This record gives sequence, C-alpha cells and structure tokens, in this order.
Amino acid sequence: MDLNPRGLPELTEWVVESDDFHLQGFMSANASIPQALALAALFRPAFVEYEGCVLLGFRFDRPGVDRWIAHLAGDLRAVEALVNHVHLWDHFTPTSDAEYAALRPLAEEIAAMWRYAAREAFPGREFDVSVTDDPDDYGPTLTLVTRRAEGVR
Repeated sequence: MDLNPRGLPELTEWVVESDDFHLQGFMSANASIPQALALAALFRPAFVEYEGCVLLGFRFDRPGVDRWIAHLAGDLRAVEALVNHVHLWDHFTPTSDAEYAALRPLAEEIAAMWRYAAREAFPGREFDVSVTDDPDDYGPTLTLVTRRAEGVR
C-alpha cells in the first residue's frame, strides 16, 4: 500500500525530509502489539469451513449460520455474503473527512489480503471479494464469497 499521509496530521508528522513516511517510527510510537494483532486478524483472517461455506473466523457463529442456511434454503453463496459482510465503520471510527476518504483505499488493501489468504487456505477454490462504498450503505464494506459454478448455490 502506498501510504499517502496528506490530510492525516497523525501521519504527516512522521514524513521525513525525503517525503518518505517513517513507518517504523510511527508504529513504535503509536501501535501496541495487541493493536497490531487485532489488525492482523482483520487484515489476514482465519477462515472456518462449515456446511460448504467458507466464513471469516471472526464472524463465525454456528447457531447463526445454521439459521441463515435454513432461512436461505441452502443458498451457500447468500449465506457467505451475509456472514462475510464487514463494514469498516464497525471497526474504525473516522474523525475527519481525510480519515473517511482513507477508508476506501484501506478497504481495497484489506480485500487484496483477504483474496490472498482465502486462496492460500483453500487452494484450488476461487473467491470473489468486493468492496462497496454505497452512500445508502454503512461506509466502506467488504464481502467475501466462494465463486461457484453456474447454477450451483
């Protein structure tokens, strides 16, 4: 990710004379190990395979998934789309226009990491990871679903 600190004062002060962002200095001064571990769990999630679905581990709830499978008559792609639907506003609270604007590129980076992690965890399977930022929705949103053959639910 090409970090662009413009408009984010917390990052701008960590730009060195060559206009390069000093990641090491910023991280050591501002990020704790528990924070980094929590971010890693979002950025490169563990997955749970359940009843033919590939689900984000941090979103998996067996009784809830069972209810969705029954409610959606076994449409596994729809179940994945519901369970693996993550609003970044549920994890980050933008406090400025610049922070809100930074969420979309962050969502794109997270989507790329999810694609890689899913392919690594399930070789031979294909996944669709989408990023939306619909004004009618709740901020930038990521969704991961298994790509299935035509007509397969």
